[in-house]
Amino acid sequence: MLLRVAFYSGLWWVITEGNGHIGLGVVLALLIALCAPLNIATWPKQLRWWKLPGFIGFVLKHSLLGALEVARLALARRYQANTHTQHYRFRRLTHHPQQLLMANLVNLTPGTLTLRLHNDTLAIHILHHHPQVEAQLQVLESRIAALYGLSDEP
Repeated sequence: MLLRVAFYSGLWWVITEGNGHIGLGVVLALLIALCAPLNIATWPKQLRWWKLPGFIGFVLKHSLLGALEVARLALARRYQANTHTQHYRFRRLTHHPQQLLMANLVNLTPGTLTLRLHNDTLAIHILHHHPQVEAQLQVLESRIAALYGLSDEP
């Protein structure tokens, strides 16, 4: 694992021509080292690898927007707590690894926490509930489904 982190950190250094923030590089290297299996043969065969860069951009964008929303709420003078537990039933993701990916991505979004994944249903705690939550979860599921080459039909 240490060699993998060192290797990916080195790639970060080369890509940024030595000007990138080392802390960010090590964090990214650690995430890649933890997520990427050593043997390419064990990677999901149905995964559409060419869609991965766009998917990563989508996740990073929404994580940043979520972090900004949480920061705005934290700095608000009169914040009224609006926490909620949302139960989301999967429509397209039928395999456990795909559902687990969505559960983990929900955890990475500031202000949300996956409570349970059970029987094709995801229980999520939401710090600031709003009417668009269900639609946002459907978009995330749709993007993951596209990453796996699944049909747009539920």
